[in-house]
Amino acid sequence: MPMFWIAGALMLGAAMACVLLPLLRGTRTDAKRRDALLQAHRAGVIDADEYGAKLAALPPPPAAASAPRALIVAIAVLLPFLAVLGYRVVGDPRALDAGTQSATAAAMNAALAGQQQPPDDAPDMDAAVAGLAERLKQQPDDLDGWLLLGRAYKTMERFAPARDALANAYRLAPDDPNVLIDYAEALVLASDTRRFEGEPLALLQKALALQPDSQRGLWLLGASQFQRDEHAAAAATWERLLTLLPADASPRAALIARIDAARSRANLPPLDPAASTPTQPPATPPSDTATSAAARLTVTVDIAPALKERIAAGDVLFVFARAAQGPRMPLAIQRLDATTLPVTVTLDDSTSMMPSMTLSSMPQVVVGARISTSGNAIAQSGDLETLSEPIANTRSEPVVLTIDRVVP
Repeated sequence: MPMFWIAGALMLGAAMACVLLPLLRGTRTDAKRRDALLQAHRAGVIDADEYGAKLAALPPPPAAASAPRALIVAIAVLLPFLAVLGYRVVGDPRALDAGTQSATAAAMNAALAGQQQPPDDAPDMDAAVAGLAERLKQQPDDLDGWLLLGRAYKTMERFAPARDALANAYRLAPDDPNVLIDYAEALVLASDTRRFEGEPLALLQKALALQPDSQRGLWLLGASQFQRDEHAAAAATWERLLTLLPADASPRAALIARIDAARSRANLPPLDPAASTPTQPPATPPSDTATSAAARLTVTVDIAPALKERIAAGDVLFVFARAAQGPRMPLAIQRLDATTLPVTVTLDDSTSMMPSMTLSSMPQVVVGARISTSGNAIAQSGDLETLSEPIANTRSEPVVLTIDRVVP
C-alpha cells in the first residue's frame, strides 16, 4: 500500500508540473520584460514612445493579471483534492497489486474459456462475477456478457444461476450453436437427474443441425445416448468426434476409453487401433494412453450400521472421484441404486463427465460415496456420505469406504 501512495503522489506531482509550470513561467517572463523596459527607459536607452509601444505589446501588468494568478492558486489547491476525491469514489489500490491482477484475470479468463479450474483467490472471482451480474442488469442485451457470466457460474458450480444467465444468452441468440450447447448443458447441470432429455436434448440436436462438427456438441450427444443405454449410437457419435480431434489432442485417450466402454456394452469389439490412429502422427507420441490406462480405482462401499435404516427405496448412491485440490466437479462418477449396498465399482476415464476433466488428468484425488434422497449429485442437507483422504489416481489396492456421516 505505501508504494501505491508514493506512486500516486509522484504521478500527481508530474501532472501539476505540466499544468502549472507553463503558467508560472509565462508570468515570471513577462514581469522581467516589463522591468527591463522600465530600466531602459529610465536610463535613456529608449524614449517614451518606444517604451510605451513595447509596454503595450506585453500582457497586462500584475495588477490587471489577478485572474491568472487566482487560476494558478485554484489549480494548485483543487487538482490534488479532486484527484484524491475521484480515487476514493472509483479507485482501488489493490488494482496495482500483482496478486490481485493475476487472480482477477485468471478468474474471468477461465470463465470465458469454459475451464473448470478456478483461481486460488475465490473472493476476487466472486467480486468479478458480482460486478458483471450487476452491469448486466443495466445492459440486458449484452450477449457476450451473459455468456461470460453463465460460464463463470458453471466454473463456480453455481448451476442454477448459470442456467438463468445462459437463458438470457439464448433469448438473444436462439440460433447460435455455441449458445444452444452452453444453455443445454446448464439446464442439465441444474437439474436433479443430470440427464439430457426433453428441452436440453432438443437444444443439443438443434445445435448439431446448425453446426454438425461441433466437438462439444458431439461429446454431449454421445453422453446423452450413453445415458439412455443407446451404447452403439454413443460409440458412433464419439468415433465421429475422434476424427475431428488433432493428433496430439490430450482428450483423445479419454475419448477412446469412452468409445471402448460404449462398444463393450453394445457387444461390439474394441475400437480398431488403426482406425483411431491419425494419418499424420505427432512428432512426439502422446503419453496420455498409458496414463489413462493406469488411472483406475476399485472402490468398495458400505454403510455404517447406525445409518443403514435410513436407506429408502429410490435413494441413489453416487460413487465418485474428484481432484484433491481445485474444482469439486467429479472426475469420474458411478450412479447406482443405494439398496444394493455393499457394492464394488470401478472408476476410470470411461466414467468421466467431460473429456477435459478425467481421472487421469489429476494425479491426486479424493474418492467419495454419497446417498442422495433427491437423486441430485450435489450434496444436500440430510444426504449420507463419506470421503477418503487424498490418494493417487493409480492406486492398485481397493479403496474401502464406509458411509458414516449425515450432511448437515
